[in-house]
Amino acid sequence: MSNLRTEQPVFETDRITDGFDIFFWVFNDASSFVATHWHTAIEIMYIIDGEVDVMMNQQTVILKPGDVFLIDSRLPHSTKSVHGNHAVLIQLPYEFSKKYIPDVDSFIFGFDCHTDNAILRTKIDSLIDVIQKMRIVYEIQPKGALLRFNSLLFEMLYLLYHSFSREVESSQFKKDVKNFVRLEPVLEYTKKHYNTPITLSEISQIACFQEEYFCHYFKKNMGVTYFQYLNEIRLSHIYRDLTSTDLPLKVLLEKHGFTNYKLFRKMFYEQFATTPGEYRKNAAVSD
Repeated sequence: MSNLRTEQPVFETDRITDGFDIFFWVFNDASSFVATHWHTAIEIMYIIDGEVDVMMNQQTVILKPGDVFLIDSRLPHSTKSVHGNHAVLIQLPYEFSKKYIPDVDSFIFGFDCHTDNAILRTKIDSLIDVIQKMRIVYEIQPKGALLRFNSLLFEMLYLLYHSFSREVESSQFKKDVKNFVRLEPVLEYTKKHYNTPITLSEISQIACFQEEYFCHYFKKNMGVTYFQYLNEIRLSHIYRDLTSTDLPLKVLLEKHGFTNYKLFRKMFYEQFATTPGEYRKNAAVSD
């Protein structure tokens, strides 16, 4: 149950915790900003302490202690935790879900984590109870830990299937998969070259689209424009380096390819309600 891979690439391949069939991680996050990304796994986040903002479908959901949130497979999203959090992160790999729910492609999974509906609230509480028990087994590792953990895992899968799924046309799923497959070369190229100048002509050629159609296609499927996406990635790297290095801000911008300083300051303030200098200063004081 060790050696967890915590890096979050733009397109995440399904991750698995050592010894398990899923990815399960209890973590303390001092502060983070993860740019728009997606994965084929179903992701569940349970907040123990602190606060996490999830940006998805052009909306922001603020998660606080006791909240649980589900992000369906292939759903672009970004996360932010300015003041840090303590949370449980679970990812159910696509192949795992497909094995035990053969028609998983016919369902959309999700729920309103802040619902006032009493019936749905009871179901969500049941899911939280399972997560809390999984955490105890994961951390304490009693005799027969793997057996107990897996029994809870299948209880979770049962809850997702019966309480938090909605049937859709399989043709729509196939269309969505096709769209994301067509964007994979773009995401991979951007991941590798984000710190260099990337033109619309260049990235459109990678996608094998005309420029105008590429702009429309990317925004429709990712929820942001390509250059918003590119600058989010650059911003996430700079945000991390502001506290992990002593490099001047100008050097960080050059290192991560952000050439427009005014745009950077505007994006930084919109995301974190402070300036880069103030953020770095406050982070140093808290340490």
